Amino acid sequence: MGFRTGIEPIDEQIPEGIPPGYVVLIEGYLGVGKTFFASTIAATAARAGAPVLFFAIDALADEVLEDLKRRGAPTDSITVVDGFAAPSERYAKLKPPSRHRLETPDAYALMNKLAEFAPEFRGGVVVVDSLNEVLIRSPGSVLDLFRAFKIFAKYTESVVVATAHTDVEEVYGVITAASHLADVIIQVEVDPNLEEMGLYVRRMRVARAKRLRISHDWIHFEVADGRVVEIDVKTMLKMLSRQLKEMGIEVRQKQ
Repeated sequence: MGFRTGIEPIDEQIPEGIPPGYVVLIEGYLGVGKTFFASTIAATAARAGAPVLFFAIDALADEVLEDLKRRGAPTDSITVVDGFAAPSERYAKLKPPSRHRLETPDAYALMNKLAEFAPEFRGGVVVVDSLNEVLIRSPGSVLDLFRAFKIFAKYTESVVVATAHTDVEEVYGVITAASHLADVIIQVEVDPNLEEMGLYVRRMRVARAKRLRISHDWIHFEVADGRVVEIDVKTMLKMLSRQLKEMGIEVRQKQ
């Protein structure tokens, strides 16, 4: 039995859950929900009794822990590694002390810290949010980093989840070189066709799922009450078109 994500459209496609030993990459532009997806997976695992190791690189460690607590995750099964680097020692002193932290948020510090947990960590979920600063600091290490994720996931019977903001050109280039090492790739974006119409509607798809039989179609969604809710875009557009016609506005489809 694998790990359920807590994200309904994904769990419907993968009812047995994501298999232990898998590396999951969640990619997309800034602000489309990648961190929400990763945190949902972490909270779902913690509520199911699995250990969670969360590398907080894009946010303060205490903020990450508070978010997981709001999602009902038991804190005794969660370890947050502080990877939110302060710009100077003076600012570092303002942050609360952290038992686990990355001295520098680069690939080799991340791999070394991950290796520290390997002897004891079993059957859990690791989240790295996000890879951007890590890859910008050490772009030539992306293959080594993903190989480390694969080895850790396999031999601890865990799932490693990493997010990447692919609107950053430097990150997009290096992440593409290592994407073949990810077992599952989840893409999240704003629908470009609807965006041209002035509608901000997000969509997601499982672009890759190793040895899993799934649909790779795009699924439109919104986040409501802490849940990912699928949107029927065709029905939404029909209702919008009808309302515009009632206002005397004719909508013409592109040829």
